[in-house]
Amino acid sequence: MDKSVNYIGSVTIMLVSFCLFCTQKNFAQLPTVKISIDKENILIGQQLHYRVETSMPDNTYRLSWFSVPDSFGHFEVITKDKIDSTSSNGNLNFSQVLTLTNFDSGRRVIPPLQFTVSTLDGDSTFDVYTDSIPVNVQYSPLDSIAPFHDIKTIIAVKKEWPWWIWALMGLAVVLLILWIIFLIKFFKKKRETDTLFHSKLSPYDEAMQSLSELEEEQLIQNNKVKEFHTRLTDIFKRYLSRKTNSYQLHLTTDEILFELGKFDIPKDQIGDFASSLRMGNAAKFARYVPPVYENENCFSRVKEMIIFINNLMTKNPGNDI
Repeated sequence: MDKSVNYIGSVTIMLVSFCLFCTQKNFAQLPTVKISIDKENILIGQQLHYRVETSMPDNTYRLSWFSVPDSFGHFEVITKDKIDSTSSNGNLNFSQVLTLTNFDSGRRVIPPLQFTVSTLDGDSTFDVYTDSIPVNVQYSPLDSIAPFHDIKTIIAVKKEWPWWIWALMGLAVVLLILWIIFLIKFFKKKRETDTLFHSKLSPYDEAMQSLSELEEEQLIQNNKVKEFHTRLTDIFKRYLSRKTNSYQLHLTTDEILFELGKFDIPKDQIGDFASSLRMGNAAKFARYVPPVYENENCFSRVKEMIIFINNLMTKNPGNDI
């Protein structure tokens, strides 16, 4: 009798323990999944953030995280944040944020994502799915205040010229400008030449008359030294041009001295004349103001040179440049 009672008691304890073990194992907390989005309505191409969170008891299950392709359910995956894990109150928590966008208008649904869960001892495996979430994808709303316009006709595409055409056009413009400058100088020189060799006075008489007029204007006394030397040099060039019957108005100082070297003129006289021309250049271009007596000496030397050349060529008509 006592042995039967002990046997029945032992069996009862074992059955109760087994039931408690099974109950604890079967009613352990299952993993939970939570999802959320920051926008339920987006414009075409606009981005939204899709957040997935899971929670499960620590040291109870193994969780295989879902795998997301580059696009799913008409949604494009822009970025995938790293999976974040935390532990609190005996639970393991995992979360991840996906940045999505959509280019198809209408009511679009983010499809469920699959998690694979298995027990630690591996005797059972099951799947957990997220809920699907609808998202409205729409075009930018029209502004009811803005005016509407009729459909415009097709605009023809403008043909762009290649660079070498622009280069040729630029070169043509430069050549045209140079040609205009040449024509201006040519006709100016021609006009000066026509007036140069058509005078009622002889070269000598015209030069003497111009020197007298220059002296009467008293430019030196009126502090117009630059104008004085410019006029003085031009008078000599005009005389030399007419006397030699060649255009000499463009000659520089050195070129004038070279031309005078063809005459039978004493070197000391050419030296004094050269000093007068160079002093005139300093007054015209370097703003040098010579003393009054130096200006008068320049006037005298130019006059003497004109007289000398005239006498020389009068006595020797063949002595020409």
